[in-house]
Amino acid sequence: MDDSQRSANSRSFWIGTLCYLNAALVWGLNIPLTAALFASFDPFWLAPLRLTIASCLLALAVLISLGHRSLQSPIPIARVLLMSLCVSCFFTLYNLGLLHTNTITAAAIMAGSPVYGAVTTRLMTGAKLEKGFWGAALLTIIGAAIAIYGRSERNAQGIALEGGEILIVLSIAAWTAYSILSQRWFPAGVPQLQRTFLTSLGSIPCLLVFWLIAWSTGLVGPPNFYPSIEAIRNLFITAAFSTAIGAVTWNIGVARLGINAGVMWQNMVPVFAVLITLVVFEVQPMPEQVIGGCVVLSGVLYMQWQKLRLSRASHAT
Repeated sequence: MDDSQRSANSRSFWIGTLCYLNAALVWGLNIPLTAALFASFDPFWLAPLRLTIASCLLALAVLISLGHRSLQSPIPIARVLLMSLCVSCFFTLYNLGLLHTNTITAAAIMAGSPVYGAVTTRLMTGAKLEKGFWGAALLTIIGAAIAIYGRSERNAQGIALEGGEILIVLSIAAWTAYSILSQRWFPAGVPQLQRTFLTSLGSIPCLLVFWLIAWSTGLVGPPNFYPSIEAIRNLFITAAFSTAIGAVTWNIGVARLGINAGVMWQNMVPVFAVLITLVVFEVQPMPEQVIGGCVVLSGVLYMQWQKLRLSRASHAT
């Protein structure tokens, strides 16, 4: 392998790493913002509102950087809608899961993201897991468990099963399925920005259909939100950064490093959420959160080190 190819592969690795880091960071920002938005927006309307704003911003970015022809789908619309359905299922199942469980249990369930992602990837692709995956997964799960245990000790809710846990697991599987299909079905030359725009746009009608079904069955009520100026500002921030930029950089990371590395980075989201809350709201973190965050970070770094080592070994041959 010549020096130019080694340099290109190394650059791809670091671009993928930075993109996963960015996605985890902006999704960490999304947690305190979303918690604040629930005071002004109905949870079932928040997702389509965010996706509508994000789709407009992504469309503008596509027009400026790629041209108007990139607004059209290069693959059958049915495939775009199926990927959009996966995104819609993620938002819907996740919100329903949170409504039917407490936050401590939800955090404990989400700590198993690497396992759910690995199982989904195995079922969909049949691909073997990379070397070091289970070691990294164990570290991230242990770290998340330490942080969650500290919270549950100080929270009267504790960890208890209430029925919504399976919905959260299914939501993670739906997001993993979308991530895999987005890289498999679009041609190699289609930019990640265009892929994200098309699936975000297709998710809006899917979410509205889900809401109509839930409303007609009495599961949810009619739209009810009274946004303040601050709430509208936070809505645009989370739509621009968490929904639009976060999804684009996530897809770039998946394309360059694979989905199994991505599910490790997902466990960094609550770590960043704690750090952002600490800086913005001046909340003192619990010792268990600090220790757990460090353990999660060690698992992510171990996975990245394994990928870098294997990449260098393949370069040597």
